[in-house]
Amino acid sequence: MQLIQAVIRRMNFNEQAEYGLCNRGLMLEQDGRAYRLTAGSTDSLYVFRSGAVTYVLTINVNLEYVGLDFYMGSEQDPVDSIFLQGDYAISEYIGKDWHSLPLTTLATRLIQLFA
Repeated sequence: MQLIQAVIRRMNFNEQAEYGLCNRGLMLEQDGRAYRLTAGSTDSLYVFRSGAVTYVLTINVNLEYVGLDFYMGSEQDPVDSIFLQGDYAISEYIGKDWHSLPLTTLATRLIQLFA
């Protein structure tokens, strides 16, 4: 799995209307495709590739949550997701050292929860 640079932008008004949203969310543009992100505009986002899968790691230290979505092919929405909120929940599944883990390690531990 490799951390990559990706284009993340706010939805345009047409996309907002298409998804029936009250506010404009975020979109990831990768390899000529646009993916709808579940992250908020104040989250820290990191994009990884592993083969045909694109992973988006979401971290919000202030609201104390982490999430991981994975996308495949031309599917605009995540194929699957995991979301952990609160230090207790994150520590239980990821480990007490989750704040200091390298991003790749954190993402890998979240991926293992899908199995």
